[in-house]
Formats: sequence, C-alpha cells, structure tokens
Amino acid sequence: MSESATTPRTWSEPHAWLFVAPDLLASADGSAWLTDGEAHLEKLALAANRVLGEGRGAARSVVFTHGAAGVWRVNRHGGMLGNLQGDRYLSPERLQLEVELSEGLRAEQVRTPRVLLALAVKDGKTWRQHLVTEEVAGAETVFAARKNPAALEAAGQLMHQVFELGLWATDLHPDNLLWCEQDQSCWLIDLAGAKRLPQPLDAAQRTARIDRFFRYYRKHAGEEPEGATRLREALR
Repeated sequence: MSESATTPRTWSEPHAWLFVAPDLLASADGSAWLTDGEAHLEKLALAANRVLGEGRGAARSVVFTHGAAGVWRVNRHGGMLGNLQGDRYLSPERLQLEVELSEGLRAEQVRTPRVLLALAVKDGKTWRQHLVTEEVAGAETVFAARKNPAALEAAGQLMHQVFELGLWATDLHPDNLLWCEQDQSCWLIDLAGAKRLPQPLDAAQRTARIDRFFRYYRKHAGEEPEGATRLREALR
C-alpha cells in the first residue's frame, strides 16, 4: 500500500483508492478499507438500517465506530449511461474529483457536508465508487421545505455564492440542497459531475442553472414555489 506524498489521508493500490477524513484515521485502518471496504460499508449500513432519499439517488446511513454519522452513496451514471453502465466507471477519477471539489468549496466557506470516506474499488476492468459524507442533523431537502419561504431564500443565497465561485453543477436542484431549520442554513450535496470554472458563471450559465432548479419544482410539485420570480431576478 502506498500513501500519497501530498496528503496523508489518501492511499492507492492498483485495485483500490481511498480517502479518509483525519479524525477517522485513529479508528479506520487504511489497509483494511482498501481490502474489505465495500463489505464494511454494507455492514455499517445494515446496522444503521436507514435509507435516505428515494430512487436511483437513494443513500444509506452509516455510523462509524467512533460515532460519526455519515451518508453513504454509490456513484451511478445518469441518463442513458445509467441504463448501460449503472455504477461502473473506467477509473476512480470522478470520485477523486468530487472529493477535491468538496474540499475546495469547504475552504471557501461553502456549506457542503464534509467527506468522511471515499473508496473506489476495481472489479475486473471497471470501478465502483463509494462516497460517505457527514450527515447534516435535522435537515430536509429544500424541495421538501418548498412551503417555507426562508428555505428558498437560503437556497438563493447559497446558489449566488457558488455561482460567484464558478461552480457548474449539472444536478443543482432543490432535492440536492438541504435546509436546516435550526440554524436557518442551506447545504449543497451531491457534487458528482460538478466542476469549478476559473471565473464566475456568466449570465447564460446562471440562467441555465436557475431554469434547471425551478423546472424540478414544476415537474415534481406541479408548480413553482412562492418567491420564485423574485429569486430568479436576484440570481441573474
């Protein structure tokens, strides 16, 4: 097993790649995760016995031995590729980029859950990618909170922040934003496939992301939430 020279939290072997958050290192042996990580995640998920979300993007709760609560998601292709390739990738690259993007956004004070563990495992000629992020306690999706004007306002503030940072997220919709009533905060989740551009999003790029965001309401709720028009104008 070789440990990265640039960060002591990543390891790689020909058959696996691993990222572990610093505070998990005391209770997570890198060698064990590289060898039996998928089986260990399944064991933790069975013990927690809690599914988060629905459909293709459903995730599962896991609780590590030192008490950290996480949300485990298996990366899967979307659209037509999803039907053909499912959770199989040609390399660990997409997962590695997602971890790097998450770390970078958090450094810019963007509220996005901390990555606790990321694991890519090679099976034959393809790879499976697993991501565990810290659970945001007491949160619900912005879509679920669509009757709450404060949730939409917080979502708009977060979207403005990431637009200014040049974040292009193809799946930026209200089910990928979390609303935490307790501290009136909004969190960005699911960065798979997102990328950071070298400059803030331009007007056309912002419009495309905003339209995608509100189209989700029309498709799944039949109408846009109160305040949608005002938020559109503010974000443009």
